[in-house]
Amino acid sequence: MLLAAPLLALGLLSATPAQAQSFRERVMQRFFPYEAGTPQVAGVRPGMTLDSTNASAAAAVLPLEILNYIAAGDFSVVVQETTNLPTRQAFLDATLQHAEGVIAAEDILQNYVAGRPFPLLEADDPQAGLKAAWNLRYRDQGDTSQMWAINSLLNTAGTVERSTRFAFLSLYGMHRPDPARNVAQWQRQGVFTKRYSMMVAPSDVEGNQLVGVTYDNDARPQDQWAYDPKSRRTRKVVYNPYVSPERGVLLIEDRSGFLGYIADYEWTFVEEKVVLTPGPIKADRPTWGGKANWYMVNPWELRLAVVVEGTPKISHPLYSRRVLYMDVQTALPLYALTYGHEGKHKRTFFVVGRHPEYDPWDNKEWFAQIAAQGSVDYQLQRDNTFEVYKILFNRPLSPNQFSVMTLMLQGK
Repeated sequence: MLLAAPLLALGLLSATPAQAQSFRERVMQRFFPYEAGTPQVAGVRPGMTLDSTNASAAAAVLPLEILNYIAAGDFSVVVQETTNLPTRQAFLDATLQHAEGVIAAEDILQNYVAGRPFPLLEADDPQAGLKAAWNLRYRDQGDTSQMWAINSLLNTAGTVERSTRFAFLSLYGMHRPDPARNVAQWQRQGVFTKRYSMMVAPSDVEGNQLVGVTYDNDARPQDQWAYDPKSRRTRKVVYNPYVSPERGVLLIEDRSGFLGYIADYEWTFVEEKVVLTPGPIKADRPTWGGKANWYMVNPWELRLAVVVEGTPKISHPLYSRRVLYMDVQTALPLYALTYGHEGKHKRTFFVVGRHPEYDPWDNKEWFAQIAAQGSVDYQLQRDNTFEVYKILFNRPLSPNQFSVMTLMLQGK
């Protein structure tokens, strides 16, 4: 079966107009894009290894900015079969029930209740890029999550110069698949989600805590409060998506493919295509390899992706633009490319999820969630690796956990 097969199933190459299909049928094809067969590309097959000797075989399914580094011998990848990543029934049902009638805007969506706000993207829609950005933000992330993670900074020799460990909690107050389960007070306040984090290592940052608030209205600045164990004081701090924590090579907005303000960018739909991307891992942490251990070398796979470009509306401290590749089935970021003001490729962010068959933590529900991100700066010749090594989904969390009082009560 050739590449056209999955696209035909999506109605993209069909002679039958998409309008002839029902809304439900078209949405189901987006959430189950591999029902009619997985992507097949000439020259790229499961079991093969792509390296400097045959990188050109993947020219149709890799951005040139990534392909060049495989061709240069920086890393190689083994290709595996495409993985089906099923959507939670509750999230799918919410999409089918609420997506029709959602209206896109730069600051806040109109008529949005729950599920994927824009499951159907049309290439000729001038708002398609903006809608894809909203799909990334409102992808299925559960009601709550508790994560333990490690972030490391590597130099060109592969030496870890700095490594931090932290615990991270998230609670979503709005847009849950079952609106009755929203946090009533947060919904009235327009609070989409709150985050709590505590540093556990190394000793110079141990005990630092942070509570952050993201509002449903993207034009409303995020709030955050920090606790400093040295002074034993809590203060409100300005949220700045352009800072680089721990002197790393990624900005706050670079996390999870893109975690900045949607309204700060002009979003353009580029294309929808099959790409070769890191496949979901069956492990708590990915395998790093290649030059200086900068790259995810777990098997990669072919997946259908939406490609959008974001251009900053005002002068950005580092970038002139970013290009995001997002998974059609899950709306997870796959990788992102950023470019400096001179137009040269500066950074690549590789993102990987976790396979639904891997769950040593007895989570009762599965949904696609970021397991790791590798961030390579080709100009600075440095790399950030971020890994979630334990995650608990949809376990009860009290809204009180995300308060300034909690920072003081749990402070050392």
